[in-house]
Amino acid sequence: MPVVCVQWNPCAMNDLRPTMRPVAFDPLLVAANVAKSYRIGKKTIPVLREVSLELDAKDFLAVHGASGAGKSTLLHLLGGLDAADSGEICFQGKSFQKWKRADLARFRNREIGFVFQAYHLFPEFSALENVCLPGKISRRPTATLAQKAAALLEQVGLKDRMNHRPDELSGGERQRVAIARSLVNDPTLLLADEPTGNLDSVAGRQIIDLLETLRGERQIALVLATHDLEIGRRARRVARLADGRLQ
Repeated sequence: MPVVCVQWNPCAMNDLRPTMRPVAFDPLLVAANVAKSYRIGKKTIPVLREVSLELDAKDFLAVHGASGAGKSTLLHLLGGLDAADSGEICFQGKSFQKWKRADLARFRNREIGFVFQAYHLFPEFSALENVCLPGKISRRPTATLAQKAAALLEQVGLKDRMNHRPDELSGGERQRVAIARSLVNDPTLLLADEPTGNLDSVAGRQIIDLLETLRGERQIALVLATHDLEIGRRARRVARLADGRLQ
């Protein structure tokens, strides 16, 4: 049975007031009452409090919030990089809590594409080798993997830079490599954590344009964490994360 939920009307984003309308879909991912805290010495710091959300298979959700609001923590939980203290996260109806560690790692590799603010490229590898890494982990054939990685680098505008190492690339080019890497295993869900945070405004707009285009072409879900409301308005839906709660 499809789940009936309430979504934001993107037309209402000019004044940030939600227009509520029922929409039916089979959710790709569901987070229900998720909470997460961290211990610093003897003190417990709550980061997320009873966060709930649903994504469909072609969704584009921007999570807007100030630095330190918990956006990265939320994306880490949605991608299975970290575990919630309470609540439940289900992907295609399967709860993360019921998966073994090896199964969760396999899921991350095959179903989730991660784009981080700091790129996380291996400095000793070329752009092409960096893009190939997730495919090597999933043991894809080397020849076809290299062809696919090269095609992705060409698609993100780096046809002539694929043999360059990260220190030979600009910040925008490094992020394009990271985006190509996130797509090499044909993920179902793309998680982008402040992907423009280290870029100037021009390069940042180009990266958002690229993410938006690739999401549409591949018909995949995208969750974009950002502190920039202008970037957030590009999404189909926007949620604000403040005081540990998703609004």
